[in-house]
Amino acid sequence: MSPVQCKRALVSVSDKSNLSVLVPFFQKNNIEVVSSGGTAKALQALGLTVTPIQEVTGNPEAFGGRMKTLSFQVSSALLFRRGLEADELQAQELSIIPIDLVICNLYPFKEVLKKGGSLDDLVENIDIGGPTMIRAGAKNFASVCTIVDPADYETLVSEANNGQISLEFRQNMALKAFAHTADYDALIAKTLEERITGQSARIIVDTNEGRTLRYGENPHQEAVIYSDGSDGLAGAVPLQGRALSYNNMLDADAAYRSCLDLNQAVPNQHSVTVIKHLNPCGAAVADSQLKALESAWSGDPISAFGSIICFNQPVTKDTAWFFKGKFIEVIIAPDFSEEALWFFSKKKNVRLLKLSMESVPEGNTLRSIDGGFLVQNEDTGLDSKFEKASKVKPTAKESLLRFGTMVTKHLKSNAISLVKETDGVFHLIGAGMGNPNRIVSTEQAVAKARANGHEDLADAVLVSDAFFPFRDNVDLANESGIKTIVQPGGSIRDPEVLEACDEHGIAMIFTGRRHFRH
Repeated sequence: MSPVQCKRALVSVSDKSNLSVLVPFFQKNNIEVVSSGGTAKALQALGLTVTPIQEVTGNPEAFGGRMKTLSFQVSSALLFRRGLEADELQAQELSIIPIDLVICNLYPFKEVLKKGGSLDDLVENIDIGGPTMIRAGAKNFASVCTIVDPADYETLVSEANNGQISLEFRQNMALKAFAHTADYDALIAKTLEERITGQSARIIVDTNEGRTLRYGENPHQEAVIYSDGSDGLAGAVPLQGRALSYNNMLDADAAYRSCLDLNQAVPNQHSVTVIKHLNPCGAAVADSQLKALESAWSGDPISAFGSIICFNQPVTKDTAWFFKGKFIEVIIAPDFSEEALWFFSKKKNVRLLKLSMESVPEGNTLRSIDGGFLVQNEDTGLDSKFEKASKVKPTAKESLLRFGTMVTKHLKSNAISLVKETDGVFHLIGAGMGNPNRIVSTEQAVAKARANGHEDLADAVLVSDAFFPFRDNVDLANESGIKTIVQPGGSIRDPEVLEACDEHGIAMIFTGRRHFRH
């Protein structure tokens, strides 16, 4: 296919940036420009003579601007096939003058959404005529060039010698146009579904907003992160430090989500989570930030090397100085004091991320498998039921039980945690996770607690992310001196498990809620 000689263009844009690049191009090549509304005024202000859209459609703008470009005349001018005799003759009979170039971008639905627009505001920013023009021009790329991105105006000007637009450029712009309308429609569908029904199973990935990461799970793998446009972790830019890798982002997400849960579980306190390879190796809640950090770090000082840490409150000077001589990858907090920023500026490789702690993890999770995807609702909310199931009455505070279930929720299954209150501080003292059976996880949790100096576990609470299928974990807990166990319950062998608790004088609490994390 030969280049298209551009004689007539249709320009209708919401984003009016870079229009000044186009005006000399149109004037130099004697291109007639058809335009509407605000776009026409903007082009005229730049010194360009335009043909009003109503002269083409034969109808005025109507219904508050809802009807402008939608018409038989405009769509025909874009869609009829040049070089096909029957189409050419019919166009002449119908007085259809071809349009060779469409420059159009859509009503700012995404921007209105970001600003918290009402349902009525969002509906008024659903473009109808724009997608029709874009799709018509892109479908007929054999004869029409369609541009949706103001960043491509300069390329058009440099590519189109004497007003001639190459097939390669037309094809590339058509691909971009179809992606543009697809992203636009997908966002509308997801947003309206959420606003009208309160939920949506749709997951939107805007491929135009991807950010290249340092590398993937391993250095030989490439990785890109996409943001959904919210103020979440995916769009956060480090205040300092080198670029983030794929693993950094996964660990940062685990740190952020676990800290958000602790913030809910034990409100009005300082919460700290220390994450290594997606698992909390340290977690604590206290009445001071430094005290919470010291307790969380002591949960596994060796694993805390090179960890990701999240705070639910702004990082102070004293907290920052705790990291003197310690290697960490990322720190997440709602803010950092000036003194803390000064301290971390001396640690060039430490990334600092500012994220609000007011949100609650929600939405859907997506995982790829061979040939498809698994989508599920996020495991949100706190465990609210702590029901005594054994004869022995538990003595631990319910707030400690909530802390324990939220920490355990973020460990990989099969997960067992040991939590304790020491001088008013709730902290993780040992954990076992990611094992094919729960006995191994219990053994690991006990071993870690003892390695951390907690020989007497009578005041510790053992928390399991799922039910005990046999009494063996209870027997092991008894051998370790543990007197309180929290688990979801629901096994057909619950009577056997409870019988073991009663034999050993162990208090068992059922939450009725499992937290598997594969």
